[in-house]
Amino acid sequence: MLTHPLLRGIFLIICSLVLVSAQATEKKAVKPMSEFKPKTLNFERQLIVFEGVDCGYCRKFKADVLDSWKSPVPISRTLGFNPPPNWSLEKPLFATPTIVLFAQGKEVSRYTGYNGEKARFWEWLGYQLLTPAQQKIAFEQGTERAFTGSNLDEKRAGTFVDPITGVALFRSDSKFESGTGWPSFFTPLPGSVTTHEDISHGMKRVEVRSASSGIHLGHVFDDGPAPTYKRYCINGNVLKFVPDASK
Repeated sequence: MLTHPLLRGIFLIICSLVLVSAQATEKKAVKPMSEFKPKTLNFERQLIVFEGVDCGYCRKFKADVLDSWKSPVPISRTLGFNPPPNWSLEKPLFATPTIVLFAQGKEVSRYTGYNGEKARFWEWLGYQLLTPAQQKIAFEQGTERAFTGSNLDEKRAGTFVDPITGVALFRSDSKFESGTGWPSFFTPLPGSVTTHEDISHGMKRVEVRSASSGIHLGHVFDDGPAPTYKRYCINGNVLKFVPDASK
């Protein structure tokens, strides 16, 4: 213990200097939201990740999600705890990371904390972006009625992507006319989908899900054309088509 008055005084001075130095370093590391240029944010719909200094969970979210971000919703990061000027939060932040979805400058939903549950994060975002009909397909393994879904007659060159993550699923040159009433493909892009046994409705089928978000896409059957002889029967309403750029 520091009982001598002089030693204790020196110790307190050193502690004060360390604290001031730490606060200065933290202040320098934090970039206030007011420094963000308005043109870098989308007033119509914007995601903002509110992070903390030396936040391990924030780094994990960046590695798992942000580093490969392709979602149609723009996303920004900040070490501040206040929204952009003239934007509003519903309530104060209490944990990091907190991912807030703003629309018209107002908070509409938030996802608090992250510890590797990537599928749960995409499900949260999916419920903000998808229509009720799309949600029923994506999260309840629903099926659109034949010949009613979007993208059935899409014949342009391009890529069909996950409507939540924006990750590419199928190329247009793998699409074929199956006559079933649903968009059909003979192969997905490598690593873009996963398959799972489905014994619902008294049938034994193979379910197809998006590898990036985990949403239900449809089923795959062994009656497709060469070279794979597979038919990926996909709900068109949970596909987003991105045409190739004009040359």
